[in-house]
Amino acid sequence: MKCIICLSEVELFASSRGFSIFKCKDCGFGFTKDLKLNSSDYHRDDTYISEENLFRNIFEKRVNIISRFMRQGKVLEVGCSTGLMLSLFKDKGWQVLGVEISKKAAEKALQRGIKIETKFFEDINFNEKFDLVIFNHTLEHLDDPKEVIKKAVSLLNKEGILYIDLPNFGGLSANLQKGNWPLLLPSEHLWHFTYLSLKKILEENNMKIIFNERASGLWDLSNPYKELLIAFLTFKKRFFIEIITAIPSFILTKFKIGSDLMVIAKK
Repeated sequence: MKCIICLSEVELFASSRGFSIFKCKDCGFGFTKDLKLNSSDYHRDDTYISEENLFRNIFEKRVNIISRFMRQGKVLEVGCSTGLMLSLFKDKGWQVLGVEISKKAAEKALQRGIKIETKFFEDINFNEKFDLVIFNHTLEHLDDPKEVIKKAVSLLNKEGILYIDLPNFGGLSANLQKGNWPLLLPSEHLWHFTYLSLKKILEENNMKIIFNERASGLWDLSNPYKELLIAFLTFKKRFFIEIITAIPSFILTKFKIGSDLMVIAKK
C-alpha cells in the first residue's frame, strides 16, 4: 500500500472499532482500510439543529476569518448541512449556494432561504464560478479527495479562495490517543489529513495557502466565553470538560498542534 498523496510507504497507525488506520511515513496522510461508506450514514442533522448555538459560535469564527481575505462574493459550500454557515454569509450580503444530500438538512437550509443542490458534488455540472468554495468537515468523507479538490479549484474565479476544515490527524491529541482519538471516527472517515498532506494536494492544484490554524477546544470558537455561559446555563456536561481543558487547549492552539485543521488557499 502507498500513500495516495505522495506515494510514500505507509504504516499501521492504529486499530479502532474493527478498522485499521494507516499513516504515510512522509506526509502523515492517513486512511481507513477497507471502509465502504454509505454516504447517508454520517449525517448528524438532529445535532446541528439541537446545538445550533454552539455551531453558530463555531461558524462565526470561520466567517470572520474568511472576511479578512474577501468581504463579499459568491460562495459554494459542499456538505452545508442545515445551511447555518451559509446563512451567516447571506446575512453579510454574499450570494450563497449549498450542496447537501441529506434531505432533512436540505429542507432546513431551504427554510433559511438558501438555494440547495441535493446531488453529490462530484455529479453536479455547475454553470457558474465562485469566489469561495467551502469544505467544512466534508472532505474526509468523500471517495476521492484529490479529484474533489481539483474540481473545486476549477470552479473558482480568478483570485478565488478555497476554505477547508478537517480533524487534524497531525495534532498532538491524535498522535497520543491514536485509536482512542475522539475525532478519528474510523467508521465514518475514509481519510485523515495532516497540514502537510493537505498542503501537497493544494500545491498540486496551484493553490497557495494564505492562512492556517490548528485550534482545540474553546479556542476553536468565535466567542469562548459565550459558549461557557450557554453550556453552564443549559446544564451541558461539556461545560466541565471545557473548563478543565481550557489552558491545555490554549497551548495546543498557540503551537498549532490542536485537533482542528483550518486552511485557506488562494488561486
